[in-house]
Amino acid sequence: MKQQNRQGLAFDRATVRTIDVDGRMHVEISNISKATVNPYRGNEIPDWEVLGLDANRIYFLLRDPEELARAASTFNNIPLLSKHIPVSAAEPQKEFVVGATGSNASYQAPYLKNSLVVWDAVAIALIESEEQKELSSAYRYRADMTPGVYEGVAHDGVMRDIRGNHVALVEVGRAGPDVVVGDSSTLNPSEIPKMKLTKTAAVVAGALGAHIRPRLAQDAALGDLTPFLKGVSRKSLKSEVPRIVRAMQNHFKGKLAHDADLEDLKEVIEVFTDPAVAPIGEDEDDDTPEPVAQDDELMGKIREMLGEKLGPEEAARVMAALGEPAAAKDEPPPTPGTPPAPVTKQAMDQALAKAQKAGEEGAIARMTAIRTAEQECRPILGEIVAQDSAEAVYKMALDAKGIDLTDTPPSAYRALVKMALTQDQAPQTPRVAMDSAAQKSFRDRFPHIPKVI
Repeated sequence: MKQQNRQGLAFDRATVRTIDVDGRMHVEISNISKATVNPYRGNEIPDWEVLGLDANRIYFLLRDPEELARAASTFNNIPLLSKHIPVSAAEPQKEFVVGATGSNASYQAPYLKNSLVVWDAVAIALIESEEQKELSSAYRYRADMTPGVYEGVAHDGVMRDIRGNHVALVEVGRAGPDVVVGDSSTLNPSEIPKMKLTKTAAVVAGALGAHIRPRLAQDAALGDLTPFLKGVSRKSLKSEVPRIVRAMQNHFKGKLAHDADLEDLKEVIEVFTDPAVAPIGEDEDDDTPEPVAQDDELMGKIREMLGEKLGPEEAARVMAALGEPAAAKDEPPPTPGTPPAPVTKQAMDQALAKAQKAGEEGAIARMTAIRTAEQECRPILGEIVAQDSAEAVYKMALDAKGIDLTDTPPSAYRALVKMALTQDQAPQTPRVAMDSAAQKSFRDRFPHIPKVI
């Protein structure tokens, strides 16, 4: 039975990647799985019929940290595949094997980590081009359908007795982009049920998102904050503050910009525990909570309190996320029922100029990419007849090198060309030592056998 969970391909910011003289990629350390709650369709869960599960219902299962820690050694020396497919000694699926995990798997909360080696040129090119940069671990497990809550997120069951089978390169995983090569998801986003938040929780989520987003590293995403605030109400918010802060600081660890921190999370949340902001509204489960910005006096109080704790600039950012209107403009708002003003010639000219500029910039970028490709491929092709695109230039070079491009996306062509040039420039690799006796002729090895003819 295969299950998956999304991880980022050995390629988070802490990852160290090297290419050896034979072109193989070595990854010193990578997140290959993560302790978290993920959605699974009923018929994906082992023994779902025996457990009485609905085949088409979505269940949330916890990849338990203690279970992952116990299973770490089973993720050593297992295949790295180009797609998810169960493997065994009887059915090794050799055509899909592109590498392997190392022998140093360990659990470092919340991640299961291991080293990797990738020895397939196309797979390496797809990683370099970010076509397939996420890892997805496949494993066997026993489903314990005991509900609970982990890091503030409710789950329907727990994965027990986890045993690694393989790791695969996928486009989209389940555990999250912080595991750059992780479990792929078989669910469409629309199939995953949305968690409902109270109005208080929705407001706090918006404020926290506005506070955290500018502190993230350039390649990190904010993601959905709903799980951190599931079940939080106006009455419970104050007691939940330590848990929310701890869970969010753990979640965003390693995703922040170099000089950023989340030490002010507590102050942001505590603003909404103050009785003065009670007019936000009574708590009701609602997928689409109404905007908070309905009472000027209330918004003024929130802005004032945030300003005292975080400063005016940060307060303005959070208030904008809560729906506070921008500062008043010189022009009065239009009178209801008034027809829109006609488009002036000046406005039309400006729009045309903007469109023309965008078209010119696109053409310049395209020509620059073609010139770059021609320069990079000159060692292989020499002077090149004009091509319509950079991809066409790279393809011509790869065809000249006799590289099979079947099923290889054009976005990987450049990485393959660079790899081919690196191989050409590398010193001649010594031949792998062979058993000397195997190099002798049959007559040398068996001199006493009489000649047949």
